[in-house]
Amino acid sequence: MNKKLALSMILSIIIIAGLSAWSITDDYFGNRFGILDARSYAMGSTGVYNALRPSAITLNPANLTLINRPAGLEGSFFLDRNEDNRAVPLYNSFDSYIDDSVYASNLHFYDDYAGSGFISFNPWKLRLGVGAYYQPLLNFDGNYEEEIRNNRNTDNDNYPEKIAVNTITNEGVLNQASGVLCIGYNLGENADFNLGFDFGKLWGKTKYQKDIHWTQWAIDTVGEGVLPDSSYIENVDLDGYRFKVGMSAQVNKRVGIGATYTFKTILDRTIDWTKTYGGVEVGSTTDAKEDYIIPSEFRLGINYQPRNIIRTWFNIEGEYVRFSELGDQYKDAINFYAGVEHNIKYAIPFRFGFQATNSYLRTIESDNSIIVKRIITPMITGGSSIPLTDKLHLDLGFGYSWREYEAIDLFRDSYYDDRHYTGENSYQLWPNQYIVLKDRAWENPDKVRESNISLSTSLSYTW
Repeated sequence: MNKKLALSMILSIIIIAGLSAWSITDDYFGNRFGILDARSYAMGSTGVYNALRPSAITLNPANLTLINRPAGLEGSFFLDRNEDNRAVPLYNSFDSYIDDSVYASNLHFYDDYAGSGFISFNPWKLRLGVGAYYQPLLNFDGNYEEEIRNNRNTDNDNYPEKIAVNTITNEGVLNQASGVLCIGYNLGENADFNLGFDFGKLWGKTKYQKDIHWTQWAIDTVGEGVLPDSSYIENVDLDGYRFKVGMSAQVNKRVGIGATYTFKTILDRTIDWTKTYGGVEVGSTTDAKEDYIIPSEFRLGINYQPRNIIRTWFNIEGEYVRFSELGDQYKDAINFYAGVEHNIKYAIPFRFGFQATNSYLRTIESDNSIIVKRIITPMITGGSSIPLTDKLHLDLGFGYSWREYEAIDLFRDSYYDDRHYTGENSYQLWPNQYIVLKDRAWENPDKVRESNISLSTSLSYTW
């Protein structure tokens, strides 16, 4: 046992040392975690009816008394590898479309973690329980780098000169710490009903920084002190509360159902921002406040355990998200989750799942109008478990997701027109004097392709 426990701890430490990543596009709404329990993650992030792991209370508070154990603890760690490729359409001299030309490709890594625990006891036909958990609800981390090179040809295998480097750095997490109360009632030998309440505190700090830095080659070509660097820094504080109510019921030996309703959440969003141009502050604000809304959600799921020699679980769930609570431009959406766990020889489970979730891309135009676009993200998942003892389990979950959408150019092309700064009639940084550097808007957007490879691991112990 000691060797197995040591092995599990080593694996967890290795996983903690890794990093995970998120999309740079979602700097306002962030990236939604869902559930970090590795078992549920491997089964398509299902688990609104879950009687096996302590972290089941993070998805449905009514799962607490559904778990027929007096106490439990679980720690979860999450890693994700995000690849972001941005392309523009490529045309020939006859204005015929050829292909999409990738002009920026980014790959970055970060990490996140969660923890949960509960205790419960049985007076008469009732089962009462209390629990608590911590998890990141939204992640705002992301990194982006883009090199701006001129249009010199590539004769003799020489690269065009690099004239500027654009970077975006997002940092921050919206944390959730919740207390859970639950009551269960035994309806019979294979039937019970459970009702749970989740009272959560949300808080977090985020930082958004967008920079344009001219290279030394560009400075030497044009002259010292002519080309202005640009920087925009925005710091945000988020604070508020979130409430959820849930139910779970074992209908018979084969069927279970679960449902949750998460209330609309309005957070206080406090903003400080500073803009500098050529090393001089040209704009700033302090303690600007606005509401930050997380829409209400209703989730319903069914669990089916067929009469097999070896244990099998089927989960299928739907989630209705009221995005319309954010504004008139948003439409309500339905997310879909499905998963299966099948135990083979020596009780080693194989888990598979699929999910399709909706999110929104929010862009503020130059006239302060807001453009929103809905994005669908499919994901396929899989995983297994290592039963270290009857009570100690190490779960592993893997996921691959992808999405493709259009987005406005992150940096204005006209900024690299050195004639604006020199006052000359001809370019000094661009060999071809006939090019026209103009800003691209929605008539010629970027095509963004993203993919995520993720790993979730959990170590759980139940008494």
